[in-house]
Amino acid sequence: MVDQPSSSNSRPAPAPLRNSAGRAELSRLATAVTRYGVWARVIDDGSPYLRVSNPESEAAVEDVFCEARAHDHAFIASFGVYLGNSESIDLTAGKVAWLVGATPE
Repeated sequence: MVDQPSSSNSRPAPAPLRNSAGRAELSRLATAVTRYGVWARVIDDGSPYLRVSNPESEAAVEDVFCEARAHDHAFIASFGVYLGNSESIDLTAGKVAWLVGATPE
């Protein structure tokens, strides 16, 4: 096999996005949770996670992680509690909003 010379104009192939499905699910959850008047953004620091904060309180911040499961994705609070799955985005958003004090119950 003969090595082909590489062109100075060629670029290496882009690296595949890590956990891109999880990032997409976190983005869906971010959209749903902002309806409660909280801030939400996906943080891409190694493994993506969702940072949700209540603008009414400096201390009310929660990081939500996403784990791939056999048939869906699970959302896990920073302290390890299961919050819901990708099939129940609206219900999960309500739980996350409650965690940061944006809903009474």
